[in-house]
Amino acid sequence: MKKALILAAGIGKRLGDLTKDIPKCLLPLDSNGSTLIDYSLETLMENNIKEITVVSGFADKKLREYLTDKWKNKVNLNFIFNEKFSEYNNIYSAYLAKDIWDDETVLLNSDIVFHSDILKNLVEAYHGKSLLVIDNSEELVDEDMKVETNANGEIKKISKNLNNKTSFGEYIGITYLKGKERVKFLESLELNVKNKKLNIYYEDALADVLNEVSIYPSSTLGKPWTEVDIKEDYELAKKIAKQLKKVTVL
Repeated sequence: MKKALILAAGIGKRLGDLTKDIPKCLLPLDSNGSTLIDYSLETLMENNIKEITVVSGFADKKLREYLTDKWKNKVNLNFIFNEKFSEYNNIYSAYLAKDIWDDETVLLNSDIVFHSDILKNLVEAYHGKSLLVIDNSEELVDEDMKVETNANGEIKKISKNLNNKTSFGEYIGITYLKGKERVKFLESLELNVKNKKLNIYYEDALADVLNEVSIYPSSTLGKPWTEVDIKEDYELAKKIAKQLKKVTVL
């Protein structure tokens, strides 16, 4: 893994005024003003991943200016603009990046904060496998993006609609696909976009091919993380950032 693709086009409506003028990945997490995406970029750097492509949309100019100013001498930044950010779900952002998504690319949602050991474990768990980062340490609830595995430990279903009790864990928004798995997923993205299925998520495109491929869970190891969708999530994200006590590179 040498490259990262970060999906950051969404509007973040559920956060209300907090994201009225900025994408939620620019929400500050600490007294230094370090944001959600800063924490992700720092963790990527720690794992020697410095080729970063960001798919932007809402408040594109602010995001580009912020990242270029803060990170231009530390990582190699590239941007893809999703002009349909207000119309389509994130399947389209993933689709727009299909031509630069190769076997060295790890995908991250931009609205997560996570312990650096989670990414480190993904890198170390690789061994030629395609992986989704899964939290299998917490009790699952309806809102979680859940996965089910088979007897071989392969992920065969991913959906919020899966049974909370029988699912293996929650997908946290970090994906590494290689070889056949990556190709099949990208083909699924293309097919869904071609068929105008644009109100779904990239996880739905992945779900379409899970029975054809071998993708395994990479554990969060019980380390802290959260996705930021609502204000309560944001407060938790700030608490996690305090726990992480990262020495900012900015």
